[in-house]
Amino acid sequence: MTDRVQQQQPRPGIIELGFGEPDLTLLPTPIIEQCCRDALARHGRSMLAYGLNEGPAHLRRLIAERVTRREGRGADLETLIVTGGNSHGFAHILDRFIDHDDVVFVEQPTYSLGLWIVRDRGVSMEPIDIDEDGLIVGLLEERLAAVRRDGRRPRLLYTVPTFHNPAGVSLAVERRRRLVELAAAEDLLIVEDDAYRELWYDEPAPASLWSLAPAGTVLRLGSFSKVIAPGLRTGWLTAAREQVERYADCGLMESGGHVSWFSTFVTAQFLAEGLFDDHVAMLRSVYAERRDALCAALQRELPAGCRFVRPAGGFFIRVVLPRGVSATRLLPVAESHGVAFVPGTRNQLAGGDDSLRLGFTLYEPAELREGAARLAAAVEQAAARR
Repeated sequence: MTDRVQQQQPRPGIIELGFGEPDLTLLPTPIIEQCCRDALARHGRSMLAYGLNEGPAHLRRLIAERVTRREGRGADLETLIVTGGNSHGFAHILDRFIDHDDVVFVEQPTYSLGLWIVRDRGVSMEPIDIDEDGLIVGLLEERLAAVRRDGRRPRLLYTVPTFHNPAGVSLAVERRRRLVELAAAEDLLIVEDDAYRELWYDEPAPASLWSLAPAGTVLRLGSFSKVIAPGLRTGWLTAAREQVERYADCGLMESGGHVSWFSTFVTAQFLAEGLFDDHVAMLRSVYAERRDALCAALQRELPAGCRFVRPAGGFFIRVVLPRGVSATRLLPVAESHGVAFVPGTRNQLAGGDDSLRLGFTLYEPAELREGAARLAAAVEQAAARR
């Protein structure tokens, strides 16, 4: 047993570059406290009651107005539903929209816990490689045809097209258009995990797949976990009206209503008081500085044979290791040097031991630079043992 209250606890002496979470010191604790008070004063006991399956209308309206204003595609109370965060939303989509004999396509690499969520449902998965321009749509088209020839039903693609976890890349605009056209023609549902859209550091994020696609093709998941606080467990889904109704109309939601009802009121108050944009702008500034510090240090410190893409947003950098260096064997060596990471094997159905994922949001620039130096020393040591 343990009395810890956080999911991940940094270990003494280890720079935990494997963690993919916001810096706790940047979470807006005083503002959240005031939002709780203001929301309770305004809504009272209704915040403590069983909630509506779709989430409170005033939060849905605030999100819909923001989405419509920023993305150029209208969202409204019929096409937007509040979720318990992106992982909960993805799991519930799988429960409501796929059968056990369906095929789910996943990027390779992809979000490790996204893979876990699909595995929990016992369905068949097919990996589709990505490159520096994101998902290779031509490969998806080939695998779709192969799956159909095998007599199986391709049903859904899970993708993180914007500031990818773990690769840090974004799907090129021309590929976005081709992907939604292909999905519409093939009756393939796209689940767009859009958790990092607000966290751009060079220029605003490209158009979402949902904003480009015909209605019903893309179920897009957005989240406040990375930009307000993960403990709120509040996000949203934009989809066609019929899909929103199907998502909400089930025993799980009816038994108690929305999964984080109290938090949705706090989140709505945060938005209603006009605090969100300034807070996100602060995060962009801080995280951009940290990204730059880690990228510069990696460029300077890592030995020959390592390579990575400088991310334009999000939380992560994926490092490809020199030929013959295994990430799983490197990890204990790195920990002995005082740094940790996520081996690439966790982000793929198979393979991936030639890469690792680093997060840059948790630490100050000086610690990131030290982490890069420690990692470089570990890679050099591992390479010498080949």
